[in-house]
Amino acid sequence: MDQQEPPKTEELKQRVGSTRYFWHSPIDLGDGVVTRGPRVARRFARRMRLMQIPANLSGKTVLDIGAWDGFFSFEFERRGAKRVLAIDSFAWDQGGIDCFLLAKERLKSNVEHQRMDVHELSRESVGEFDVVFFAGVLYHLRHPMLALDNISAVTRELLICETHALIPAVHAKWPMMTFFPGDEHTKRPWRLCGYPTLAWLQEALTHAGFAEVEFKYTPSFYWYKKFLALITNTPRSGRCVVHARKAGPV
Repeated sequence: MDQQEPPKTEELKQRVGSTRYFWHSPIDLGDGVVTRGPRVARRFARRMRLMQIPANLSGKTVLDIGAWDGFFSFEFERRGAKRVLAIDSFAWDQGGIDCFLLAKERLKSNVEHQRMDVHELSRESVGEFDVVFFAGVLYHLRHPMLALDNISAVTRELLICETHALIPAVHAKWPMMTFFPGDEHTKRPWRLCGYPTLAWLQEALTHAGFAEVEFKYTPSFYWYKKFLALITNTPRSGRCVVHARKAGPV
């Protein structure tokens, strides 16, 4: 005779199942329920290593821009942050907010949340934060430079930015970016995404007011992708991670 699952566990699985298309991250909700499978968990473990997020955030305030289901927001809280604010707009409008709220409930989290587009971000609307986390968002934005200006205005110490970077066959040292009208204005074919060259990211962050810009990770297979870009006449892309610091220690 098969052993039946406890009613609460079955209820939790049903709730996760009802939102299964909107989970982005592998969040352990307890009772043996994890929101995504082992393959995604391995990918996120690698992302965590590459991002080099400070292991100890005790006493820090953290802003998570583009929080989606809250995976990183809850991780910042676990690492000791005294306050975490999660903001999102597009993903939450598509159903991601239900995932975030379920995870927040299950984890008994004190992470705050506010629906906000990064283009609306300001010191008046959210205050200032010691650490700002900005992953997988830049290339979705209609006004990326405005977004970086807004982020700089609310960052006291450190910005951790992860984004796709443009890999052209030549002229990679030029601060170039592909055209992207923004999620709300397109069906998002890949060729329109706003991928910047590493040079664009370096200069944009500097002009936004960051005193130090350090690339922690640059795209894998960079020279191979440049070769493919040359023979196909089509630029390539790859993920990068950059830490941008204001004046003063983190």
